[in-house]
Amino acid sequence: MSSVEELDIAGFRVLFSKSQRAKHILLKQNQHGEIVLTCPKYCPKIMAVAFAKKQVAWIRAHVQHGPKVKVFVPNEEITIVGQPYRLIHGEHTEEKPGCLTLSGDLTFFHRRVCSFAQKKLLSYIQNEVSRLTKKINVTAHRITLRNTSSRWGSCSSTKNLSFCWKIAFAPKEVIDYLIAHEVAHLAEMNHSDRFWAVVDELTDTRKVGDKWLKQNGRMLQGIK
Repeated sequence: MSSVEELDIAGFRVLFSKSQRAKHILLKQNQHGEIVLTCPKYCPKIMAVAFAKKQVAWIRAHVQHGPKVKVFVPNEEITIVGQPYRLIHGEHTEEKPGCLTLSGDLTFFHRRVCSFAQKKLLSYIQNEVSRLTKKINVTAHRITLRNTSSRWGSCSSTKNLSFCWKIAFAPKEVIDYLIAHEVAHLAEMNHSDRFWAVVDELTDTRKVGDKWLKQNGRMLQGIK
């Protein structure tokens, strides 16, 4: 298990740990936007905390101007492909109704949540694409998940579909709308009235999905 500890430094959340490889006290912001305090194994914790307290101005500036990111943590309640889960950090990885337990180093907890969500999402998309393509008599080839920031999904001229993996944390009706949107492009590679008619034939969640994404899309993109 990880020895990462949460500290309160002047009201700011700071992750503290000791490292055998660290040669001096280090304060930095990681890729998730978290402030991380690291010190050598032999360094007393009180010394590292004193160092961080002298850097409050730096911490404040980076928290205010750093990326607005979302990091999943134990005991948080989230939805993955429409299913509610309470996140638990434990000895063994296990999925139960309403509960997802993930093992391993706590430092990688967020990454493991995202990996689990991607597997769930891909399986769901594959099943839905199979069902919807049969409904309108079209064919989809490869289906992939990507880490995109400009679009939620795409359909290529070779009938390959791709989706932003972060939609796994959107409501199910939003996911259904996005799947229907890309499947509709297999019939109409445009955004004409005919295209939207196909979308509405495949799902009744277009308005709900579009509205939710406009209001919450930035929140989804904050997941790294």
